[in-house]
Amino acid sequence: MFPSLRRTIVLPRSQGRRVLANEESDPGAAFRDLVTQWERNFNAFANQVMGSESFSRAMQGAQKAQLTVQQAVSDAMQRHLTAMNMPTREDVIRISEKVHEIDRRLARIESLLEASTANREAGGVARSGPARTKQPPADYSTGGKGNG
Repeated sequence: MFPSLRRTIVLPRSQGRRVLANEESDPGAAFRDLVTQWERNFNAFANQVMGSESFSRAMQGAQKAQLTVQQAVSDAMQRHLTAMNMPTREDVIRISEKVHEIDRRLARIESLLEASTANREAGGVARSGPARTKQPPADYSTGGKGNG
């Protein structure tokens, strides 16, 4: 079988005498040799097959078929969700983006309000524009009642 695996083993003394045993084969070594040879043969075969033009065409065809099936499943799922009046993945993504935009705007408004409140508390009304110099009409102070 495997001549390199044939060995003579000296076993420990058993009741005062030496025992010799011939080991025909080491199952572990035989298995390792078998697996190593199988790997080498398979690698050579795989490299030969994968290096061919027909393999490349077959893989491209498989990828194209996979993409076609994926698109068909996506379209069917979208039709079923629409029929059940449920949002599709694209609808959920679009809504999520809108909510994110609203949240960003709200955070900006909150920061502006906090800054405005801080300015009022710091020493006065924060106003933009020219100073107001126009006085109300004289009869305004009497509550709009004339002399009459």
